[in-house]
Amino acid sequence: MIEIAGLPAHILLVHAVVVLGPIAGLAAIVYAAAPRWRRYLAWPLGVLSLGLVPVALVTAQAGEQLEKSRPATAMIRAHAQQGDVLKIVSIIFFVIVAAMIVVSFEPIGRRFAFLGPLRETRILRIVLLVAGALAGAFFLYQSIITGHSGASSVWGR
Repeated sequence: MIEIAGLPAHILLVHAVVVLGPIAGLAAIVYAAAPRWRRYLAWPLGVLSLGLVPVALVTAQAGEQLEKSRPATAMIRAHAQQGDVLKIVSIIFFVIVAAMIVVSFEPIGRRFAFLGPLRETRILRIVLLVAGALAGAFFLYQSIITGHSGASSVWGR
């Protein structure tokens, strides 16, 4: 089992996902809905969404190791299932956020000039902004319910 300072790593890593996941989700919603905020949010949102992928994957791996070392209850199995969904959602969230930023934020979009007219298609931009907001809302939701199910499995509520 992966440990950090004698504690199971999952217990420590989960805080990063539970705190940064909702922040990233909210940032994606604001980015999509408020054009004037895009220049402030593009880089932090891109880096955060990218960083959450390995954090979610490592946290889930550490959780699976912790699950094997303890007796599994129905609540722990439910939490593990939510964690599996969150791993997939974090990857999808990153891909959608990256595409949304490339088509809607010119300083980053310029680096993808080879996409040419695809980047300039208004319909695609709108679709990706809506998809980004929806992905942000779902990532926010999934990180909250995954964290809640984990807390419930530990604290028995």
